[in-house]
Amino acid sequence: MRVNGVSPGAIVWPDGGAHFGAAEKGRITAQTPLARIGSPEDVAGAVKYLLFDAPFVTGQILAVDGGRGIHL
Repeated sequence: MRVNGVSPGAIVWPDGGAHFGAAEKGRITAQTPLARIGSPEDVAGAVKYLLFDAPFVTGQILAVDGGRGIHL
């Protein structure tokens, strides 16, 4: 049995970003080494990788956060 997980970072702004001001959005994006928020497709790609292209990977948590985790 294989057990893996995907840990997404900032993917889409909740409620279209209504709860975050422009400055907060800019701060979060600036703290992300890839300089953008992610998309649902980024998360789906990670899940697809784990399902179909990584048969010998188990016990891992795959961070899909554009590198932002290094600042947390």
